[in-house]
Amino acid sequence: ASQSYLTTLRAQNGALAQVGRLSGLGKGDRVYAVRMIGDTGYVVTFRQVDPLYTVDLHDPASPQVLGELELPGYSSYLHPVGDGLLLGIGQNVDAKTNEPSGTQVSLFDVSNPAQPRRLAEASLGQGWSTAESDHHAFLYWPQTGLVVVPFGQQAVAMHVSTSGIDELGRITHTQAREAQLPQIDRSVVVGPALFTVSSAGVAANDLDSLRSLGWATFPAATPTPVPLPGPIPTPVPASP
Repeated sequence: ASQSYLTTLRAQNGALAQVGRLSGLGKGDRVYAVRMIGDTGYVVTFRQVDPLYTVDLHDPASPQVLGELELPGYSSYLHPVGDGLLLGIGQNVDAKTNEPSGTQVSLFDVSNPAQPRRLAEASLGQGWSTAESDHHAFLYWPQTGLVVVPFGQQAVAMHVSTSGIDELGRITHTQAREAQLPQIDRSVVVGPALFTVSSAGVAANDLDSLRSLGWATFPAATPTPVPLPGPIPTPVPASP
């Protein structure tokens, strides 16, 4: 019997006053992702399928659902990747058990909010991406349509466009002198290079070819010395 609401508010007399409310989103579901872009909102709910709702917000007093798209699985993070394109990072779901079965990347065409559709889908494999719960882990470089998604010990580089999703390669920090490869947490573009960051160090790869350009190891942490307790004072006997 549960449902979700989208509520609009406005600052008024030093407080937030409710302006409008939209009910009935994902009855029996839970909200997994929300994104507001201009006057359009996008809401993903999930229980057994992934309804992607497009919401008209141009009149804050009367938000309205424009369209809905149901797909297996769900998206936990949504990001605009071009005019009328929306990228979702989430999980595919086993139809029998309704349990997550691997990270998936979905490219949605939302140019017509009344009829959202999925243009392409890519499976990254079993496991989870930190981008699902931390948007700082996600990278979109609009100049080239580059998307980088951390996936365990890899950074998966993809090109997204109206033509679909093309995987360009996967970066791992094999230079790290550790028992196992470190998890990659961040990526950033600086000049002609793509930098990826893990707990072990920073790798630089060519932005176009992804060939290795260099590696910098983080210095080992110096343990903080624990101060020893001082001498225990001798108790002074009470005066008779």
